Amino acid sequence: MYIVINKTKRKDFQFTDSWPSSIIEYMLDNGDDIIVISTYSNTIKIPAGFSTKYEGEREWKEYTYHPDMFKERE
Repeated sequence: MYIVINKTKRKDFQFTDSWPSSIIEYMLDNGDDIIVISTYSNTIKIPAGFSTKYEGEREWKEYTYHPDMFKERE
């Protein structure tokens, strides 16, 4: 599952299929600040600009995501 957090619009979206590229591109093209959490790869992805190798392709910073990182600690 992909969870897209749109910080600009203060909305969250969940996608259970493949990478939601058209929705993500739409948000980024509109200047929205987004974060993508992938439960498939356990990563948090933040857009980092455009690729210098492939024209028009976005680059992402990735951070490790642990599903239990938000649980309360006893």
